[in-house]
Amino acid sequence: MTEMAVGIFTRRQPSARPGRLSGRFWTVCAISIPLAVLSVPALAQDADDPSGASRVALVIGNSAYQNVTPLPNPANDAELIAEKLWESGFEVIESIDSDRETMLADLATFRSRLREGSEALFFYAGHGVQVGGRNYLLPVSVAPASPEDLRAQSVDAQLFVDIMDASGARLNIVLLDACRNNPFTEIDSEDAEDIATRAITVGQSRQEVERGLTLLSEASSGGLAEMTAGDSETMISFATAPGAVAFDGTGRHSPYTASIAENMDEPGVELAELFRRVRGGVRERTDGLQIAWTTSTLENPFYFKPDTDDLRGSTTGLGVEGDTLGGLPPRRIVDRTFWRAIRDTDRLDAFEAYLRTRPDGAFVDEAVARIAALGGDPDAVLATDPALPDLSAQAQVGQTASKADVIERLDRDVHAVPIGVGPRDLDLPATASDGWVYVSRTPRLGEVRGADGSVIDQGSVHYMQPGDVPEFEPFVGSNGGLEALEGLALGQDGATDPVGVEIEVYVDACDMLAGNPYDSERVTAGTRQFILDRNFDAAIVACELAVDRQPEVVRFWAQLARAYRAAGRYEEAREWQVKAVEAGYVNAMVYLGQMHLDGQAVAQDFARAYELFEAAEEAGDIAALTALAWVHRAGVGVPQDYAVARGFYEQGAARRNDWAMTNLAEFYQKGLGVERSPELAERWYLQAANSGELTAQTRLARMYQDGDGIPQDFDKARFWFETAASRGVPNGLTRLGIMYEQGQGTATDVEAAARLYVRAARAGDGEAYFRLGRLYASRTPLFDDPARAALLLERAIEKRVYGAERELAKLHETGRGVPKDMARARDLYAAAAEGNPWAARDAGRAFASDDGVEPDFARAAEWYRRAVEGGVPWAAWDLAKLTEAGRGVDRDRVGALVLYATALGLSDDQNLARLVGEATAGYDDVAFVTAAQRLLAASGDFAGAADGVLGPGTRQALAEAVAARNAGLPPEPVTIETLAALAAPR
Repeated sequence: MTEMAVGIFTRRQPSARPGRLSGRFWTVCAISIPLAVLSVPALAQDADDPSGASRVALVIGNSAYQNVTPLPNPANDAELIAEKLWESGFEVIESIDSDRETMLADLATFRSRLREGSEALFFYAGHGVQVGGRNYLLPVSVAPASPEDLRAQSVDAQLFVDIMDASGARLNIVLLDACRNNPFTEIDSEDAEDIATRAITVGQSRQEVERGLTLLSEASSGGLAEMTAGDSETMISFATAPGAVAFDGTGRHSPYTASIAENMDEPGVELAELFRRVRGGVRERTDGLQIAWTTSTLENPFYFKPDTDDLRGSTTGLGVEGDTLGGLPPRRIVDRTFWRAIRDTDRLDAFEAYLRTRPDGAFVDEAVARIAALGGDPDAVLATDPALPDLSAQAQVGQTASKADVIERLDRDVHAVPIGVGPRDLDLPATASDGWVYVSRTPRLGEVRGADGSVIDQGSVHYMQPGDVPEFEPFVGSNGGLEALEGLALGQDGATDPVGVEIEVYVDACDMLAGNPYDSERVTAGTRQFILDRNFDAAIVACELAVDRQPEVVRFWAQLARAYRAAGRYEEAREWQVKAVEAGYVNAMVYLGQMHLDGQAVAQDFARAYELFEAAEEAGDIAALTALAWVHRAGVGVPQDYAVARGFYEQGAARRNDWAMTNLAEFYQKGLGVERSPELAERWYLQAANSGELTAQTRLARMYQDGDGIPQDFDKARFWFETAASRGVPNGLTRLGIMYEQGQGTATDVEAAARLYVRAARAGDGEAYFRLGRLYASRTPLFDDPARAALLLERAIEKRVYGAERELAKLHETGRGVPKDMARARDLYAAAAEGNPWAARDAGRAFASDDGVEPDFARAAEWYRRAVEGGVPWAAWDLAKLTEAGRGVDRDRVGALVLYATALGLSDDQNLARLVGEATAGYDDVAFVTAAQRLLAASGDFAGAADGVLGPGTRQALAEAVAARNAGLPPEPVTIETLAALAAPR
């Protein structure tokens, strides 16, 4: 084996697990990441495309390692950074405790969101290693038994850097808080045995495993390698300097992450200055033992929070119509916002919705207690399908710290003011109630007004009379954050007293969970229908509470109606939709129109629907364009007219409505009113997919996977399935799993496929149950569990998944994992045979079997015949045997010969050809001629009697039929090959 240099950049806190080192652990860091551009195929993107977000971040934090040392802080660190970035206007793809396929899927989404001119950031916290000069970030699923395994199971850090570099982003920032201990020098005996067992199961010897683990543990070396940032404007920062050490810290966060986070919040700090401060903060936190290291080719300034008085328009996805990521904000934001909305209620459904949607949230214990106190059953809410295996990471480590961060932020004594609901009073200290106040700081995220309505500016002096209460109103256009109003109360004697209040600006839970991405009056990027459909119970609770607390905010009425409609609660949806329309809320017109179109709690009224759509379109609503397009496309209330529909879709696409783009793509893909053009379909799907439209992503992936009018490209198919899977699209997860299982566009990885199938099944995808069940029934190493397979296949049958009955029938037929039951197998095969001729053949075999049941040859013959009609060659062989013996059918040797020929004509299987040859060797010339006459008569090529005589009429019909079929055979003597040519499909 060639010599390998393996350096480690990872981290560790003291572990409570037996057999591991404890205490404050540190190690040397080794990293080498040249910024050469990797050969990554760039996606077709328009450099002038305005739909892309200006700020995009991928944040990964891996703590819950399954087979190497778990790490307390990375997940918590990543959640903190994600929160800070979101409040700085970034669109954040957050990836916590991720396996390899999830990391790659989230990277694909990150890549799809980068544009020319973007500001891109990648943050990673967790284990990482260097092998042979390449650096690998370790997913929580990593279980390598050798350096080669490590490469295959990890993600090359260079890939992240190169994708950013090739994206055309204006600026790239890479932050790696991963320079810690070597996880392979401290594998305890339990983990080592788990890794060994896994490796041995897939075919390695114990000696190979022990040698591979030794290589891993001995391969770490060196310090941090110096590196250059390449030609693009890039800054790369590591937790520690060349040859130095990195600490994980004793608090909630690593010294490096804590220093970054505290400096991100300060407005007007340029990036170079910020990392000078980070360097000082890390040194101070580690008593001078750790020095953060940065390399940069930046030429232009960058600020996480520019020092401006107005941050309106900074919210990613708000300034562009119809372009949002397709996911909720970072975990902490959603957790805190939803709990803030429900914590003071006594609604059982509120806490059940929290527990279901936030099962690892900071307030789970409180939610469980509240559910129990209100007479509910928290265990029922958290129940999972016992058929599904637990292939996820172990329970998260470090969650105590993460929860403490969230709870501390929520419980701060601040004025919490939601965006877009009007002003809120600010209670200033008593010292400011009668006299002059100098205002030294005002919130940048909103406007403070005095009792007389005048704006209070920073640097101004105001006289405050007793009873005067200033008010604060956030601007629409930011993601919120912590702010302050500060000043000095000026006393009569010249003394001053500091006065001030802390303010938290936030997006209301109703806006976060039910805001419409196509609503021009929304206050945040919005929630795609797919996300709302999965979380409608939480959205309903949040919006009902929002309406109760702010009954004057019409936007909440429309969003509540949207949530009700997602839940199928049409009466309530209609009530609030009508109220919103009567109040002049434009976007509500579209959805009330759709209810009239579908007859949901209102009379189906196409004219009224069209009237509402037109009114909304005239008022500038982009969703109205796709609604009008649908009316003309479907021909409901108007003549069907694809050209008119396409015109509306084109108008919507011109205004960046990605659902309009998706439909335009479908028009060109299917040739609806236009000449079919896969190339134009690809173009429109690509624009919509880059905009974050999930349906477009999966359809585009299928086009690449199938080669639907465009070159088949598994790499591109995998990329777009990954983007959909990253956002949790169930069938996207399943299709990506199939690519891993079959090795399409990637190395075959059955473990990755299984993990993806489990996630998809938990999200309700029936095909995932089927794929997972078939995997557990297949005797594949690590997944040989036919009993579980039977449970999974039963679930798939309940969901009406094609093929599930046949797979379960095989288990019952053989008695694998379930009691052997041929009667049950027969029923299942028969059910499957309705749409599957091969299952019809299986049904025939089952009915012909005498294995614990009486054979039923008549039923067997029926199923074989159906299978033959479906083109199954072996069923023709089976039916020929029954016909030859007269079992279940009249004995007919010539008919059997026709069936043997049919089997041969349907297949080029050499084994089948051999068996047919052996079976027909004893037939005489008369039988062959009679069979030929029957076949010629069946095809309309012969009108004579099937008498076995090779007369002139038969000879002529044979010659013409053989020539017409280009069989290349002499017309006589008649052979089984001649019969096969006559029996073959034309």
